[in-house]
Amino acid sequence: MQVLVTGAGGFIGSRLVKRLGCMGTRVRALVRRGVLSRPEQQCERIRGDVTVLETLYSAVQGCEVIFHCAWGGNSLAEARRINVLGTRNVLAAAAAAGVSRIVHLSSMAVHGRKLPALLTEEHPMQFQGEAYAVSKAEGERVAVELGAAYGVQIVVLRPTLVYGPQSPLWLLSYFERVKQEQLALIDGGEGLANLVYIDDLIDAMCAAAQRPGIAGQAFLISGAQPVPWRQYISHLAQMCHKPLPPSVPRWRAWLEMHGARVYSALTQHPRRLLGMDLANMTQHTTVSIEKAQQLLAYAPRISLDEGMQRSEAWLRQAGYLPVLRTASYPTMLAGPMAVRSTQFGEGSRASQ
Repeated sequence: MQVLVTGAGGFIGSRLVKRLGCMGTRVRALVRRGVLSRPEQQCERIRGDVTVLETLYSAVQGCEVIFHCAWGGNSLAEARRINVLGTRNVLAAAAAAGVSRIVHLSSMAVHGRKLPALLTEEHPMQFQGEAYAVSKAEGERVAVELGAAYGVQIVVLRPTLVYGPQSPLWLLSYFERVKQEQLALIDGGEGLANLVYIDDLIDAMCAAAQRPGIAGQAFLISGAQPVPWRQYISHLAQMCHKPLPPSVPRWRAWLEMHGARVYSALTQHPRRLLGMDLANMTQHTTVSIEKAQQLLAYAPRISLDEGMQRSEAWLRQAGYLPVLRTASYPTMLAGPMAVRSTQFGEGSRASQ
């Protein structure tokens, strides 16, 4: 089987490419810029840009499945160009080449910030707010509508907070802030973090590429259950031998966040709260994965303890933490990435 991965240079896309290669799948990675380096096992790299339709026709030729992981943009206009126009172009090229299925990587952010106690796929998408969330919602809508119009099977995945080795935001960013003591917990860190380990998400992506009868469906993908932010941050604090960040009440967090520049100037302390902290640490939502369990046979297998063990091992290997000579850490390909073999593998961004 031949597949194309857009966003192959990113955190999720690169992990997917490695998994597919281990499964014996022929992978084509779309590369927008940079040197076309020596391909990995079973991986062909091809130049292209999702925002330029003409560059996609050769990339999709002969592919049965496309994993559309490319995303980007800071302003709303730029985010729409990549996440909406880019998706439209991928669908057009796929339809012209006869691609049978596209796994479209969306985000739980499409549901906005005002979430119910139990979030399911039935909760409406929001089309106002932050550039990322709005453009991902619009991109998902375009994917489903054009998939139906073109006769291309679209399966949408909405992952929650994806962490693990190389995670730029939920691992590295928070790790550095804890290490520099530039983070505070809100209301004791009792808000819920719906985390999903990267390899569990890759499992869901592989299942979405091959399960029958799910065209046009969207699935929330998360871990087995949410954990308090305090519990997640405590793992990071233990790694770098730092105290658990102090707690501030929500009202004070709001004042600090909105008056961050003045606060930093008066106290000579760096900002310890960002907008995403206030948005995420005050959530008490549990993301339901029941639909994915039923229709994708999705079963997250990496517990928070194991996921943080693997993350710490990578942080040491990558030089963010000192190497412990006497410790034995699991390799980054341990578990499902190393030996997983499925029917999908056996049967056979522009990169952001």
